[in-house]
Amino acid sequence: MISDEEYKKALKQFHKLSDRHILAAETDMSSSDIQKVVKLSDKIRKAGNELVGLMRKNYDQLMRTKRYRVKPQTLPT
Repeated sequence: MISDEEYKKALKQFHKLSDRHILAAETDMSSSDIQKVVKLSDKIRKAGNELVGLMRKNYDQLMRTKRYRVKPQTLPT
């Protein structure tokens, strides 16, 4: 496991390179507990993104099907 000082140094470097917004909160948790929370929140974020992607894909497919069925039919003259 890494020390608290190494963790803070790595976290600062990560913040500089990261394009995500990260909430900074003061806690009395150890760095290993903080790392567990961050890993879990990252998994939750990825699962949420995947779920939203599947929902959007299914919704788009539903809308395409409805447009196809509602499309006015032209009668041959």
